[in-house]
Amino acid sequence: MQLKKLLKKNFITVVDGKQEVIKVLETPFGPLTRMWCRHEAECLLKLAKLGFANAPKLIRTTANSLTMEKIEGTSLRGRECIDEQLFLRVMDVVREFHGLGFAHGNLRPGNILIKEGGEPVLIDFETCCQIHNPLFYLARFGDYVRLHLLWKSRVVQSNPERVRTKFPRYLSLAMFIITPVSRLYGALMSAKKRLRKALKVSAEKRDAPSRSESAHAGPMADVGRRNLIGRKANDNN
Repeated sequence: MQLKKLLKKNFITVVDGKQEVIKVLETPFGPLTRMWCRHEAECLLKLAKLGFANAPKLIRTTANSLTMEKIEGTSLRGRECIDEQLFLRVMDVVREFHGLGFAHGNLRPGNILIKEGGEPVLIDFETCCQIHNPLFYLARFGDYVRLHLLWKSRVVQSNPERVRTKFPRYLSLAMFIITPVSRLYGALMSAKKRLRKALKVSAEKRDAPSRSESAHAGPMADVGRRNLIGRKANDNN
């Protein structure tokens, strides 16, 4: 995460009363930065030409940055629950996206924004693959896996069969392997967080007595210094 923040920075600016997002890409290698920036800009341009309305519009681009419209909405990452109708709409948007010959490659909840009217918007196309890319089918499979895990973990399943038909048939078999692995990874990450928290609390408890002793020693040290100064003054007299 820290490496990603060093390589990519987002800024929000206002131009003609409209908010814009400026994404600045920084790598130690100039050609890699330009290729990375050009790749995302080209994806946004092609999607706009194909009439895909569920992605930000590209405004301008430079050698190491691109400017796009700011989408007003909240990501799925910040939602405790996702109703079935919204999830079905997300699935329709992703299937349309795939039908145009694109695969996202990083379709985590934070990259799916929901506008005020309930319309999903996909963002962050750095890992996007087009159909002529050898990794396209792998990226498309990854998109469906991300959505399936999201569906199983956070969606109100009032009609599971209705949602299940949106997924490819081969995915159900693949999830028999992927789901246990994902749950194990989640359990390990939770245990890691609990361990870090416990170590932090333990360190704070160890530091507390030393800080308390320092606080008590402060006034006593001041008294000692004043007594020493007084004795020196008496000796001089």
